[in-house]
Amino acid sequence: MIENMNEEVASIWSTPKLAPMYPPFPIKYRDVEILTTVYRTDKEAIDMHINPPLKSTGNLVMIHNYFMPDVDVMGVVEETNVMVGVELQKNGEIHKGGFSTNLLISSEIGLTQGREIHGQPKKLGNTKILKEGDGFVAEVFRHDGLISRVIMKSKAKAVEVSELESFFPFRNNINHKVIRNIDGTQGINQITTRTLADVKVKECWRGPSHIELFENKEAPFHLLPVRESIESFYWRADFSLVPGRILHDYLKEV
Repeated sequence: MIENMNEEVASIWSTPKLAPMYPPFPIKYRDVEILTTVYRTDKEAIDMHINPPLKSTGNLVMIHNYFMPDVDVMGVVEETNVMVGVELQKNGEIHKGGFSTNLLISSEIGLTQGREIHGQPKKLGNTKILKEGDGFVAEVFRHDGLISRVIMKSKAKAVEVSELESFFPFRNNINHKVIRNIDGTQGINQITTRTLADVKVKECWRGPSHIELFENKEAPFHLLPVRESIESFYWRADFSLVPGRILHDYLKEV
């Protein structure tokens, strides 16, 4: 406990005290359906989304479309996470992962937890994954606006999820957490990281894909333009959201 802080005050996980917005860790996700699409963009476009000491590791983008039918406290959740590969060098160690540039979620609980704890750029939105023949279609919406559409034409080949991770280690999610003080001054300004735990992949398929992005100021997926659609992966898994750590604190470090 922080020195001089009342123990009861220190035990408050989130406000309001008598009805917390989200639960403490771990948060379990069961039978999650994911359609992940990898495409190539301009490295200059990726660089616009990140700041030193983060560095881009290439010109690839992943769009993870999720349907989560059973999440602790939240119930049914839809989510889309747009990631680019990054790295950060710290004390002689290189940390690599997927940096979230945009993230839309249907749950206000998940939105608040993601922003307040991890620093993820979450906003409200909806993701619809539909089966079409031997493939899938995923559409993402912010209010009534269509943000992206992915078509996975077929589940061409059963694979291990490690084939997806070979593009960049997306399971290690890196975020830029910014929270202002009430007077507008700097409160929290950090690079954070967390890695999913208890991951159990039930199936994974890869196949050809097509992706479209639509201009939207509130969810600007289009700022990472599609130069080449590489492939889609459809997979199902269980996993847990657990505590992460601070990689860099802009208020304490040069």
